[in-house]
Amino acid sequence: MPRQRIRGPAIRREDRRRRQLNEADDLAALRRLEDSMNQADQNSRPIPPHQDELFNHRNDTFEDRDEELNLQPGLEDDADDSEDDQWQTWVTLDEEEPDAIDLMVQASNERHRQRAREFNWKSLLDYLHPAYMVQKVKTSNWAGSNSYHDFWLPCQCGPQAKTRRSVDLIDINAQRRVNIEFCRCTRDPVRLLYLGYLAGSPVYPQTAFSVPLLILHNHLWNNCHVDALPFTTALTHFLEPRSQRLHVRRGQANHARDTRKPFSAAVDLYRQLEEKSDSLIHTVLCLDDRKILASLSCPACFGPQPLDSSMYPETTRDRLVVCLDGNFQHRHHSNASRNHEQLRTPRIFLQQTDVDKAKELIREKEMLDNTPEQVDRCAESHKAADDKRNESTWKGCDDTGLMGCCCRHDSAIYLANIHKSGEQRCFPLALIQRLLSVVEPNRPVGILYDIGCSMDKFINLRNILPEDRPRIKFGTSVFHAYVHNWMCQLAYHPRFNKGWGLSDGEGLERMWSYLSKLVSPLRYATRNHRLGSLAHRLAHHNKRGIRQLSYWMRKKFNKAVQRRRETRQTLATLLSKRNPHSSSGRNYTKAFFMRQWSAQRSFQADHTDVEELRMKRMVAMYQRENVIELMRCRLRNPRLLWATESEVQDLLDSLEAESEKLRDEINELAGENEPASNVEERKMRLLLWSAKSDLFVEAVHLRAERQPLLDSKNNSLRLGTKRKEKIFKAINARRPAIVKVINEYNLRYSQYKLKFPNQNDLESGEDHPLTYERLTAMSLDDAFWNNGLFYHCDAPWAIDSDVREGITCVLILSRAEEEFELIAQELVRMMAWAIELHGQIVSQIAYTQQRISLLRTSTEVADDHLDQIPMANISRFDKVQSIQKELLSRLANHNDLVEEWSENVVWLWNNCQPTQNQEFMTRWNKLLEDIQQEKLDYFPNLDNIDDDLEQVISGEVVDDGEDAEEEWIDVAE
Repeated sequence: MPRQRIRGPAIRREDRRRRQLNEADDLAALRRLEDSMNQADQNSRPIPPHQDELFNHRNDTFEDRDEELNLQPGLEDDADDSEDDQWQTWVTLDEEEPDAIDLMVQASNERHRQRAREFNWKSLLDYLHPAYMVQKVKTSNWAGSNSYHDFWLPCQCGPQAKTRRSVDLIDINAQRRVNIEFCRCTRDPVRLLYLGYLAGSPVYPQTAFSVPLLILHNHLWNNCHVDALPFTTALTHFLEPRSQRLHVRRGQANHARDTRKPFSAAVDLYRQLEEKSDSLIHTVLCLDDRKILASLSCPACFGPQPLDSSMYPETTRDRLVVCLDGNFQHRHHSNASRNHEQLRTPRIFLQQTDVDKAKELIREKEMLDNTPEQVDRCAESHKAADDKRNESTWKGCDDTGLMGCCCRHDSAIYLANIHKSGEQRCFPLALIQRLLSVVEPNRPVGILYDIGCSMDKFINLRNILPEDRPRIKFGTSVFHAYVHNWMCQLAYHPRFNKGWGLSDGEGLERMWSYLSKLVSPLRYATRNHRLGSLAHRLAHHNKRGIRQLSYWMRKKFNKAVQRRRETRQTLATLLSKRNPHSSSGRNYTKAFFMRQWSAQRSFQADHTDVEELRMKRMVAMYQRENVIELMRCRLRNPRLLWATESEVQDLLDSLEAESEKLRDEINELAGENEPASNVEERKMRLLLWSAKSDLFVEAVHLRAERQPLLDSKNNSLRLGTKRKEKIFKAINARRPAIVKVINEYNLRYSQYKLKFPNQNDLESGEDHPLTYERLTAMSLDDAFWNNGLFYHCDAPWAIDSDVREGITCVLILSRAEEEFELIAQELVRMMAWAIELHGQIVSQIAYTQQRISLLRTSTEVADDHLDQIPMANISRFDKVQSIQKELLSRLANHNDLVEEWSENVVWLWNNCQPTQNQEFMTRWNKLLEDIQQEKLDYFPNLDNIDDDLEQVISGEVVDDGEDAEEEWIDVAE
């Protein structure tokens, strides 16, 4: 029988290289494994007894044993028995405790796997992105009839460089296992992209998903939030009856493949390719940080200002209004993933170094100035402002929340990831520093923050940002302002101060609601996937906001007009009334209301927190006095006098002593010698003020429960039946407590009015008795809440409800006029951005056409900024040509955006622009004419936009591919 030589499988070059690099580690691991096996073998062998012990332990003697005699054999307890003995016949799997070395090996393998995967994806992206840009143009973003054509160009490599391998291709319409030819000169994922598919792994991909499928999933995820697992499961159930079943390849199993992991990888790859395309266009157009913010965030806030803004008042001139807020629902559990990869921070997130610099700046300022910081009640009233919840709420979390910054058009600007801490001051400070570094040097910035008063005082105390301090102004958001005390509201409420317009500062609250569906899944994702998903969703949020920006501004303008009309009607009614506080008998005037507002602010400035604390102490003493009086009245009942005479006398003496003590304390706090009638009036007035203060707190809580309903109505967003039921349930749960407080207020009001009927400092009788329905219909800035009961004052603003209502009307009219001024300036910036960006794109298209003409005739062309853009495996000519096609695609999208804006822009221009700016409208009309001409020049037939695009990926690689896989070593060095 002849000999047969059996050859083993060929070892690839990268496997030999990997074995050489890991030879020392493999030998050391083998020695440790052999030592552990030898030790385990020795422990399993029985130890022979010593010769002397064989004679000392005999069991054939008649000596008494220590064990007890059991009179009931079979019922004794055996200490060696365990409760699990009865299951030994059923459970045949032996549980082995993991060895420490095994755990170390597993951790090392996982670390190596993650780093190798990161290295492979990163090196692949440089080769994949040029091909992606070319295929995107050729296939009209995979919407043309040639989306699934094979665009792979034949190479000159020999047969030894080519292999065939089965790959599962999954599309919207079918899934199939196809035998595809690969070559070493072309990366496998690039080869699949020529077929219209993105690979699920960077090396030897076994699964690929069509780009149209990924585009569909991207739209669904942005608008409906579809997770990867239910999407792939539903897709499998949908495609199997229409094509073939993709079985697992290992073993003889017949069940379908689980494609969740490769699909998630393909989704991440698609997002990275889109982000890389955006970055490339920003580089080509030479956009700075401010222009990038205008393109990706809000052109109305960060667009250029080409006109003279001196015609606007200084309070709103070139003013940028943003808001800050923290969110601690978007947490991430530490044990959700073992993150050995480097943390990738998206563009919209601040780098951790920026936060560390802000923290170091605060520490340095505190060391220079040791002035003790006073306790801020406003900061303490917000739970998110401190770290008191760390031990319970944030236990086991590494990323504990987010800190965000958005403009007044609800577009996200920057975010900061909060790592193992609460809402510290370094996060808003880092966001403010980043924002100030981007906007114009002298542009005023208004910042609405839940605890803006606290941040403002802290910056002033520590002398932080001294150069930018004059142009920064803080305020509180409209809804959260009512949580602050009245003194704080006078200084920081956006409705009581100039320059804010009708901005509410609640944009981030609406954005957190938009991101709420990501809270649960991202808590258990990797840290990179969490940040990437949030950045991708916010990018879609901003794109949608930019597309609807003109509609948003027109809607806000109409609401401001409606608010002004309603306020003018109310004010006209007041101006027709006679002013009882005027000696000349004239009617009310706007100037009178403004003087009363100034007088109120001056009066409140003189009454500090110490004064309010004194009033609260007096209220507490009056309440104690009422309790003592109630006890005295109850003791007068003969049926209650069951005690002895001495006991009754002692009780009355103690009551009298306590009354005298309270009387002395009240007189000491009051500091006035007034008649008894005035003292009684002051007492009842303060008790009524206390009841009304409690009522206001309940009104704020009720408004907080109803706020989601109001937001959904204003923003045309649906809450869903379940969430509405929860809101209504919470509102009904608060009703008994609110009704109790209302009854207390009505009682105090009736007592005061009955005893002092001639006092005219109470509100009109139309609000008495107050009902639950009236309270729920009342706004928090209603004139009912602003009255003279807060302080003992007889000024018109304190005692006259008409004066208070007139002050409110004058302030609202001022804010409405500021809103018109802000919208007018934002409209100009938005239009200027559209004109400027259009000009930049058209200019670069013309420049690339010149470069293409030069490169066609000569290869000796000087380098420019386009040559500095890294695009692997592509020639200079092909690079410029692909960039030009991408610019044409961006120009088409930008032109569509301008045409969508046009109707609302023209309407706003005709209604809210000064006459001095009318010439700027001609530039906008010229832009519309250019867009119509470009449709004829650049886009005569959009379906054939790729006809001139030929061989883009360079065919310079003509070797057999022996060295092509040197860079595909899985070891990340």
